Amino acid sequence: MKRLVVCLLSVPVLAVSTAATAETWKLAPGETKTYYDADFTRVDQSTGLIVTRIAEGKANGPYKNWPASKGPILVFALDCAADKWMDLGMDFDGSKGLPKGWRKEAKIEDISGAVGKAGKLVCESKDTLPKVELP
Repeated sequence: MKRLVVCLLSVPVLAVSTAATAETWKLAPGETKTYYDADFTRVDQSTGLIVTRIAEGKANGPYKNWPASKGPILVFALDCAADKWMDLGMDFDGSKGLPKGWRKEAKIEDISGAVGKAGKLVCESKDTLPKVELP
């Protein structure tokens, strides 16, 4: 009986932990092979920067299963008001978080030049994105 109770109590915990890692790869409007992760995209409460990630290839389920042959997943911070972006690195296996001091990275001109139409879409939907306290 105790095992059954423990098992049943662990089901909601499992559901909560998997929900936090949900990924929804969406094709950016007007693009043929650039996807952005709608679940990962969010606004940093302290700076107003948008953190997002994109990848080229074919959306293939969860981030950790993105085929290496399709190339890395690129992580960016976007300053939409200034039309600038920050390179936060590449990830190949889904284990990379935001780098320390990421808010101090150099800002580079032209969001669309780096992030493409996904960047434009994300900036246009800034008011509807979740606002969170990022590390």
